[in-house]
Amino acid sequence: MHYLTESIFKKEFKELPKGIFKILVDTAISINISKIAIVGGFVRDLIIKSKYKGNKIKFNDLDILIEGDVYKYAKELQNLLGSKRVTILRNNEAYKTLELIIDGIKIDIASAREEKYMKAGENPTVKYTTINKDLIRRDFNINAIALDLKEQKLIDLNFGLDAISNRKIDFLHSLSVRDDPTRIIRAARYAARLDFKLSLESIKQIKSTINSWPWSWHIGDDPKLAPSALASRLKMELELLFENEPSGKAINNLKDWGGLKILDPKLQCEDQFQERIKLAKDLNIQPLTALIYGAQDPISLSERLQLSQEQKSVIKGGVKLKNYLKSIYFSKEYKDWSASKWTTILEQKNSHKQSLALEIYINNPLKKYLLNWLNNWSKLESPINGDYLLAKGWEPGPEIGIEIKRQRMILIDKISNI
Repeated sequence: MHYLTESIFKKEFKELPKGIFKILVDTAISINISKIAIVGGFVRDLIIKSKYKGNKIKFNDLDILIEGDVYKYAKELQNLLGSKRVTILRNNEAYKTLELIIDGIKIDIASAREEKYMKAGENPTVKYTTINKDLIRRDFNINAIALDLKEQKLIDLNFGLDAISNRKIDFLHSLSVRDDPTRIIRAARYAARLDFKLSLESIKQIKSTINSWPWSWHIGDDPKLAPSALASRLKMELELLFENEPSGKAINNLKDWGGLKILDPKLQCEDQFQERIKLAKDLNIQPLTALIYGAQDPISLSERLQLSQEQKSVIKGGVKLKNYLKSIYFSKEYKDWSASKWTTILEQKNSHKQSLALEIYINNPLKKYLLNWLNNWSKLESPINGDYLLAKGWEPGPEIGIEIKRQRMILIDKISNI
């Protein structure tokens, strides 16, 4: 492939340090590493751009695959270039991967490995292997193309070039989703970003796997016992979806494929999550929080995905408010409430604005009042303050605070439109 020469790399990726590929190869040779390749998105995106001239490439990092020990290789890079140019960020011995920085560029280095899933959805066991066997075990055909840096030629064992030509994504294995359900999220991300289609066979695999639910953990079980591919790793993939991709299109892909069922069946049936996610951003609500709030049991789902304490607090506050509003809605007692009464109730409940916003965007039947408080009443201040009352001869004490609050409520009722 003439368009994958080093000069093309330099032209397309000006961020790359000068002579980086020679450095990587020379380092491998110095410690007898027989094979080294670039793999993953870097190669894929360059091929896509060569075929579809309008496509833009955003450089993020380099993924390097070697037949050898990553830590030994990284230390040799430091020896050759010096610790000022090479910084090791993270060494994951279990997965034989390592992150480092060379001249400001992030490089992910992995030992060629085989993976074996002893239990569906759990983390695999890994062992060293060849680059060719490593490519065969990967997720999608478009991500299993490598460029051998020594021989300067492509390795395409899974018809990735054909898939790119046809703008199609395929799982590489019949048990891909069973072994690692986070691949559903990745498929949605790539399809949205690249404007590719997931093959019918792969969509069928998603649907049949979810319907058979081969994982030992089920929705409704203790969320803390969920396998990582249905928990923390699932959250990571969803966060990447919202951070780096056309998220609306990606979420629609998941819905079309039935993929939202791995989160919650209710989310799969919902039609308004896109609006909720979009509006929630105005109040700095994280998109993932806004998405899962529509679940049948959002608190349990937040526990399973291991959301941050802040995210969990917002969700719990929303659920608490929902339950209270449900009780007064059915009792009809709210119909005689004034604006000041609503304000007092909501502020006594310590309603976090983000929690309240989630209830608005979930279409709570009382959202008219919530919106009024959020956009109007909560922003109103008393027309008087403590200094004013003291100047009028009031004695210092709690009565001043009571009067300030009373005057605020009078103002709220005065301008209210309910």
